[in-house]
Amino acid sequence: RYYWSHENFPASAFSLRSGAPENVVIVDTTGDRNRVLGEVDLFAAPLLVHEKAIYIHEGVQHHVDRLDWEERKAYVTRTDVDYYTDADLGITLKVLEVFDEADEARRGKRQRGEVMVAWKVTMFKKIKFHTHENVGWGSISIPEQEMHTTACWLVPPSDLVNRYDRDTLDGALIGLANLARTTASLLLMCDPRDLGVLAQVQAPFTGQPTLYLFDAVPGGVGLSERLFSLTDDLIHASRKAVESCACADGCPACVGPAIEVGHRGKAVVTELLAALDAA
Repeated sequence: RYYWSHENFPASAFSLRSGAPENVVIVDTTGDRNRVLGEVDLFAAPLLVHEKAIYIHEGVQHHVDRLDWEERKAYVTRTDVDYYTDADLGITLKVLEVFDEADEARRGKRQRGEVMVAWKVTMFKKIKFHTHENVGWGSISIPEQEMHTTACWLVPPSDLVNRYDRDTLDGALIGLANLARTTASLLLMCDPRDLGVLAQVQAPFTGQPTLYLFDAVPGGVGLSERLFSLTDDLIHASRKAVESCACADGCPACVGPAIEVGHRGKAVVTELLAALDAA
């Protein structure tokens, strides 16, 4: 029998909240003494604790006064405002290796593999509580982040997507990505933030409209691998979700708001899923 004899606790070196090895410490500077509120992982920090963000801790709003990216510290002070902040995230994805694939004429191409994901937060919006009005915005200057992870992706049949013009298809793919992320998290019993999504009208790797779902963790944790085997279930569950939603043109409960997916976005997503589910 062996016993751990080192003075450090081994589990303290591993985060239970994320796979990122580095965190950003959140320091509350309200009052005379600084107090550490907690930490966020390095990949979430540009979204949650960028400068001028509203960070909520234990129900209390904090304004991010300064983000020291080099020192991995965000300095905040307590505040009380009637809005929250929403950062705009730009994502690029490059396929490095294909591990598995299935190609059927009526169901389209399905693949999974290793990818390199890069993202950069460039601006944020101030959204008013209750009314969801955009009451302001600001720019964000944080270096681009990269990670290698695993993903699966779906390329719908050409004869199916060629029915729509580019703008309509672009909005529908955004709606499909929103819906697929929510539905996939239910199938996998994970948090929606554990999955990243990217919809491209003309993906560089496939040359066609493509929907990517990837593990939002460096190296991946097997979510996309499992999702690849559940693609039919994902399509069927997504179809049921959008068809059962009572909204007219889209809402946060299904494909997203109409202003994001377009006035035909929900209808086109419903048509795409119905065709794929019937194949």
